Amino acid sequence: MTGAWDEARVLELARRLKAAKTDGWSGPALRAVVEGLGWEWRDGPDGPRPATGPEPGASPWWTPRLRPTGRFEKDYVHGGEEYVGLYVPVALPEGGAAGKAAAFRTVAEALTEEFGPAPVMGAYGDPGPFYDSAPPWGSPFLRWRERVNTLELHAGEHGPELLLQPTGPVENWFWRQGHGEHYAVGGFFGSRRVAANAGLGFPGRWRTDDWDVFSHTLGDFLHTLPAETHALGIELDLGFHARVPGTYGPILFHLACGERLEIVYDTEPLGPGIADPGSFGWIPHTTRPAALDHWLEAPYHSGDFGIGEVDGRRLARMMTDTLRALGVPSPLDLSLSDHAQRVGDYHVDYYGLTLQENP
Repeated sequence: MTGAWDEARVLELARRLKAAKTDGWSGPALRAVVEGLGWEWRDGPDGPRPATGPEPGASPWWTPRLRPTGRFEKDYVHGGEEYVGLYVPVALPEGGAAGKAAAFRTVAEALTEEFGPAPVMGAYGDPGPFYDSAPPWGSPFLRWRERVNTLELHAGEHGPELLLQPTGPVENWFWRQGHGEHYAVGGFFGSRRVAANAGLGFPGRWRTDDWDVFSHTLGDFLHTLPAETHALGIELDLGFHARVPGTYGPILFHLACGERLEIVYDTEPLGPGIADPGSFGWIPHTTRPAALDHWLEAPYHSGDFGIGEVDGRRLARMMTDTLRALGVPSPLDLSLSDHAQRVGDYHVDYYGLTLQENP
């Protein structure tokens, strides 16, 4: 990757951020942290900003930034924190979404070797913490959680960033999104059963009986999924049950996603008389075999798509139009397969899918 610090420098920065004494995230404490890292503290209209050079108007891509506690953060801060994040870009990769995902994974592997597997991982989707918009290429994150501060490898708009943040405010924001309204939380959130996650809370999932709302959020979930799974070094393996009238609620779809995404559609449990799957865009196996491995043998598939190739809205319409044609009453009649929440050592909640998850 280009525009990147070498691995040794990134790891040294990560160590120093994890060891930083933030003292309640007050202004004086953060100034000491910034200056201790070798940066200049510079005042500005958006609050103090670490500087890397003498010209405010010509900041290099790696310029760190502080996030002051403002109107979108203040409701989630209970310890008097004046700041809720110190962000440091660590790479400026070429190659669009694929380059950004690869750069994230490179940094993630180095941090994992240094600190061990992250206690928390996932993809934010929209909205991100404190109602931020997700970067267009994806929103993966790895979080080395501690009681007071958390170090996160974070998806910035232009590539991976290190983010040091107070643990309380960001988790308070996440917890309070469990109000059940549409689009409250997106993406997915995975946690390991380790001591570092003691006291970690999870918001309730939101659900919908509206096919249009479901299709919209499913499309958003799928659109950047290969970039996110590749960046995190994981593979998702999701089966979708559907209560089709006259059936036992079989698994109709299987989604596999690592560096590529593909969905298969099994018509065998449905019997004769269903609408032609090709009319919704499904590709017959006899015309072109599925490209990925699936535990569900199915006669139709979506085609396979790499990073930056997914038309999430189109795939979501294929699935929802198929389900509606089969007479499935609403998205409340869908659920995920019972193994879907286990991804390696992580238990994963798929907030962006809005579906019931079987234990």
